[in-house]
Amino acid sequence: MLKETYNFIIKKIIAPPFCRACQIFLSHDDVLCAECHAGIAPLISTEVFITPKYSCKVFAVGKYEDPLKPLILAKSWSDRSASHQLGQLVWEKTYIRHQEFDFIVPVPLHWTRFSYRGFNQAQELAQVLAHKSGKPVLNALTRTRRTPFQSAVSAAQREANVNRVFALNELNKEQLKDKHILLVDDLMTTGATLKSAARELIRCKPASIKAVVVCRT
Repeated sequence: MLKETYNFIIKKIIAPPFCRACQIFLSHDDVLCAECHAGIAPLISTEVFITPKYSCKVFAVGKYEDPLKPLILAKSWSDRSASHQLGQLVWEKTYIRHQEFDFIVPVPLHWTRFSYRGFNQAQELAQVLAHKSGKPVLNALTRTRRTPFQSAVSAAQREANVNRVFALNELNKEQLKDKHILLVDDLMTTGATLKSAARELIRCKPASIKAVVVCRT
């Protein structure tokens, strides 16, 4: 006990906690300071229609703006710790912790982007949610084509840009049948990426598909 207390004090001295948005030092471990937490306007869930028969409810922490936006963009310079902190915010600030799900499926990156960045932000978010919920992460999807970033194409072109870019791992097909799936990504703009991924997951005949993201535009 004494050793743990000593290590905790040393950690506070060497690496004191700070707000990831405004950079002020904090007196306790947290992702954001109280003021930045208060700056996140809660969003009600939205519905994305996958097919005429299936829809997917999407939960989000907040809008794609400060104080969340800098944490999302931190993936561009391979800041993996920001992804873990975003996962914590997703758990704390959305209703996903009160939803029923059996498996957590992250939206995958194409292998070339994964290789360049060194990690997949959606995968890191999923791992945090798995730790919090006790539910397993299942990498049931792969990305078969490298496409332009969604932000680089017009809103009208985004659905076509990610059409059929995901493939289901056939080994997981029976595993997901009649199960509740939680699809995880970091950012939703038009919902085209989530729809494309969910369309592939529908092939498993799951009981339901819900999605959670950090931000919506």
